[in-house]
Amino acid sequence: MAPPGEAWSSAGKSQDEFMLKDTCLAVNYADEVVGFESKYNAHKFLVGQPTGILHRAFSVMLFDADDRLLLQQRASSKVTFAEAWTNTCCSHPLHGLA
Repeated sequence: MAPPGEAWSSAGKSQDEFMLKDTCLAVNYADEVVGFESKYNAHKFLVGQPTGILHRAFSVMLFDADDRLLLQQRASSKVTFAEAWTNTCCSHPLHGLA
């Protein structure tokens, strides 16, 4: 986050820098916030953490008047699920933002 009164800029930032800077809300299975973690760590699949860290996220599904779903293909530069076809939009509510 930018200091109070100063706008945060994405200029010159890489996908890796975004993943390390943005912090997700880590939750338990009852959806209670138990802390926060960088997007990078939340999506890291390890031997003892094969599905990443449980965290809040949201998905948007956009349908047209004919009930067709708008899909997106993720960029090849994405750290997670590169080039996968997925929902219209998804993201995370970030720690520290109301």
